[in-house]
Amino acid sequence: MKSMLETIKALAAAAGPSGAEDSLFKTVKMLVKESGAKVEKDKMGNIIVIKRGNRRGRVAFFTHNDEIGLIITKIDRDYLRFTEVGGYDEKVLLGQEVIVYGKKEIRGIIGAKPPHLQTKGESDKFLKFEDLYIDVGMKNKDILKYINVGDRVIIRSDFTEMKQNTVCVKALDNRASGATVLYMLKYLENVKNHPDVYLVLNSQEETTMAGSKVSAHAIDPDVAFVLDVTFAKQTGFEQGYPLDRIGFGMGANICKRIFDFVKKTADDNNVQYFIEPLPSMSGTDAYAVQTVKKGVTTMLISLPIRNMHSPVEIASVKTMEEASRFLSLLMSNIKTEEFKERILK
Repeated sequence: MKSMLETIKALAAAAGPSGAEDSLFKTVKMLVKESGAKVEKDKMGNIIVIKRGNRRGRVAFFTHNDEIGLIITKIDRDYLRFTEVGGYDEKVLLGQEVIVYGKKEIRGIIGAKPPHLQTKGESDKFLKFEDLYIDVGMKNKDILKYINVGDRVIIRSDFTEMKQNTVCVKALDNRASGATVLYMLKYLENVKNHPDVYLVLNSQEETTMAGSKVSAHAIDPDVAFVLDVTFAKQTGFEQGYPLDRIGFGMGANICKRIFDFVKKTADDNNVQYFIEPLPSMSGTDAYAVQTVKKGVTTMLISLPIRNMHSPVEIASVKTMEEASRFLSLLMSNIKTEEFKERILK
């Protein structure tokens, strides 16, 4: 297995806007090929890595493989109009370099009317999608050869290693969680007695949650852990969570008994964590997973990142690795039969 740094770098580099995540499959197969785990892709584009155990029970770890992106809505003479897929803030888009995935990959930049040409009132307002365009440096007749309405767009983002074991790149929501569950395979090699483990990278979490509904229904796990990112402390949001700790969700969308098991395991092993209160559904795949069939015992585990839903998300590689180790520890201790009777209590 590659290092955690190499794992997250490879996953973040893959382009996978919601509903067009196919390129991730090749990357995941490459990352886990030495582990002996089985890798599948279903009709919804979900990637499922299966590590068989020697104990009864099925435990699934669900993350999502899609990232936020853009979609072409109109070819406007020599420019491309677009909108978001999954939650980009217009304020971060101006001046970004992009890749348009048409009949071939085409580089472009996001532009708008220069400040020198703006009329009174224009310079005071926030730019909206209708004010922005993609310039690929081509004439209309050439654009029409390669690009169509509906083509997806990803913002280019260089992988940057920063101080204190942090990295900055696009798509850490949720490739950070994907790297965390895949890296479990390294630690599971030392766990002699664990149930069957399913590591799932779901499609379309940012838009429909359709991927998790399908994969959870097919796997029908005894216990499900959903991993996603949450908001780290940063300037302007001091109530955020520490970048170097793991989050345990607690609330209406979480099963209390599995929460208690996770918390006790963390306490017994000096794992640093925070509790994330969830007064309603969590806004993650946890809701979709929990409600398939007759209900699945579900727990949400969070990784804090800064600058969420931007091309410069920041996460701690050390925290990802610690989370992987902790998840494998849960697999050495879990008894799935203890969580079958009730979902919420």
